Amino acid sequence: MRTLRFIIEQYKANLGWFAIGMVTLILGSLVQTIIPIYIKLSVDAASPQGFNTDEGLAGRLALSALPVEMRQDMNFVLTCLGVVVALSLLLGVFTFMKRFYLIRISRRTEYNLKKKMYAHLQNQPARWFDTTRSGGIMSLMTSDVEAVRMMIGPAVMYIGGTMFLFPASLLIMFSLNTLLTWLALIPLVGLTAATIWFNPRVRKYSLRSQEDLEQLSARAQENFAGARVVKAFSREEFEIKELQDHGETYLANKLGQARNQAMFQSCIWGFSGLGVLIILYFGAVEIAGGRFTAGDFAAFILYNLQLYWPMIALGWVTMLFVRASASLKRIDRLIATPPDAAQVPGGFVPQAIEGEIEFQSVKLRYAPDLPLALEDVSFKLEPGRTLGIVGQVGSGKSTIASLLLRLIAPTEGRILIDARPIEDYDPHKLRGFIGYVPQDSFLFSDTIANNIGLAVRKAGIGNSSDAVIRNAVKVAEFEEEVLSLPGGYDTMLGERGVNLSGGQKQRAAIARALAATPTILILDDCLSAVDTDTEERILRNLKSETRSISTVIIAQRISTVAHADEIMVLDQGRITERGTDAELRSGGGLYADLARRQQLAAELA
Repeated sequence: MRTLRFIIEQYKANLGWFAIGMVTLILGSLVQTIIPIYIKLSVDAASPQGFNTDEGLAGRLALSALPVEMRQDMNFVLTCLGVVVALSLLLGVFTFMKRFYLIRISRRTEYNLKKKMYAHLQNQPARWFDTTRSGGIMSLMTSDVEAVRMMIGPAVMYIGGTMFLFPASLLIMFSLNTLLTWLALIPLVGLTAATIWFNPRVRKYSLRSQEDLEQLSARAQENFAGARVVKAFSREEFEIKELQDHGETYLANKLGQARNQAMFQSCIWGFSGLGVLIILYFGAVEIAGGRFTAGDFAAFILYNLQLYWPMIALGWVTMLFVRASASLKRIDRLIATPPDAAQVPGGFVPQAIEGEIEFQSVKLRYAPDLPLALEDVSFKLEPGRTLGIVGQVGSGKSTIASLLLRLIAPTEGRILIDARPIEDYDPHKLRGFIGYVPQDSFLFSDTIANNIGLAVRKAGIGNSSDAVIRNAVKVAEFEEEVLSLPGGYDTMLGERGVNLSGGQKQRAAIARALAATPTILILDDCLSAVDTDTEERILRNLKSETRSISTVIIAQRISTVAHADEIMVLDQGRITERGTDAELRSGGGLYADLARRQQLAAELA
C-alpha cells in the first residue's frame, strides 16, 4: 500500500504532466491497434482473393475514415499505405509526448527525493554519521532512488500501455477469427507460466545484488578514503581480497539474475515462435477454407505480436515494482530517522552575541548502557576571556566542544550563552558566531582560498573577503607555505586536503575559523601536529587577535593552554582542578604531573 500511495502522491503533484502523458499513451495505443487494419486492407486489395465481405467493427471504422471507397487496385493500396505512414508518424509524436511527460515525472520525483534525503541528512546528529557507512548512504541515494524512478516512469508507462493495447488487440483478433485467436492464446499460457516461474527468481537475485552493491560501494569508499592507512600497513593484498570476496558475491547474484533472465528470454522467443507456427499452419488452413483472407492473416500476425509484448512487459514491470518497493522501504527508514532538534532551524535569532558561556551542572551520557561522559560540569567564561581545558584521552574534553556547537545535547543540566539557554537559539544562526577548529582538520576538494573562506564566502561575498582570508592565514602562520605553492591561494587541494601535511591542515583549519570573525572560538587540540616553535608563534598571534573573543582551547600539551585566563583539568568527565597555569603547577595534582612529564619528554627530545 505504501508503494501505491507514493505513486499516487507523485502523480497528484504532477497532475498536468500525468494527464498529457496518459492521454497520449491512450491515443498511441489506439493508433497501434488501427495500423494493422490498414495493412490488412492494402494486402487484400493487392491479392487475387480480394476483400472479406465482413471486415468487422475495426475494419468498418477504418473504412469510414478512408477518403476513397474500398476497391481492388493499386491506387487503393497506395492510399492505405499512405494512411499507415501518416498513422506511424502520428504514433511517433504520441510516443514522444508519452515518454517526455511520464519520464519527466519520474525525473522530477528522482530530483525531489534526492533533495529531500539530502536535506534530511543535514539534520542528522553527528553521532548518526559515526555509526552509518557513507558508502551505504551513497548507494541509497543512487541505486535505490533509481529503482524508485524506474517504477514511477517506465514501469507505469508500460503497464498503462499494456492495459489498453492487450484488450484492444485481443478484441480485434476475435473479430477476425475466433478459432485462430483461441489457438494463438495457447503459447501465451506457457509464457504466463514462465513469467510466474522466473520473475520471483529474477527478483530475488536482483534484490540480493542490490544489497551486495551497497556493501561493495561502502567497502570501496572506505578503502579509497583510507588509502594512506592501507599503504602504511601494507594491507593492499588484504583489501584486494576483501573487495574480491564482496565482488564475487555480487557477481554470483548478478550471474544468477542474468541466467534467469536469459532463460526467461529464451522462453519468450520460444513461445513467440510457437505462436507464429500455430498461426502460420492454422491460418493457412483457414485461408484454404475461404474463411480467412491474406490481409486478415497479415493483420492477425501483427496483433499477435502486440499480445506478446504486454506479457513480456508485465513480467519486467512486476520486477521493477518489487525492487522499487524494497528500495522505498530503505528510503523511508532513512527519512523516518528523527532529526536532531539541535539541527533543525528555529528559535531566537540574535543579531550579535557577547560570548558569555556558562555550564550549569551538565551531565552527558551517550547511551543508556554507557557511563557518564561528563558529570556535574559547571563553569563560566566571561566575554573576551580564554579558558583552557586539559585532561587525558577520553576525559570528556571534546564533548564540551560538541555541546557548545549543539552537535549533541546534555542529558542533564543547562548550557547558557549570554545568560540564555542554548536550546533557545536558532542553531544555524548561533553557529555563525562560533569559530570551530576540530581535532580532525577536514578540508574540501577546493582551492585553499575557498576552504579558508568557507564561512566568509557562503553568502556570496566574493573577492571582498580576500583581505579577511589573508589576515587569517597570517595569524595561523600559514602564509609562507601558501605562497610557496604553485597556485598560491588558488591551489586546488586533493580529497580531505591530502596534498597538505598534518600541520598545514591544522593551520588551514585555524585560519578558516578566524576568517569567520567569530565571537566564540573553540580550538579542539588543533596544534598537535605543529612543532613547538610554530605553536608558540600561533598562540602569540591568537592572543593578540582574540582579545575580544571568548576562546576555549582544548589541548593535550600544557604549553598550549599555559596562557589561558583559567584552566580546567578533566578526569573521567569530572572537573578535578581549575586555576591559572602557575596555580595548577604548584598544586601538585594531575596538571602538575602532566606538565612534568611533558617537560621531561621535551628535554629528552
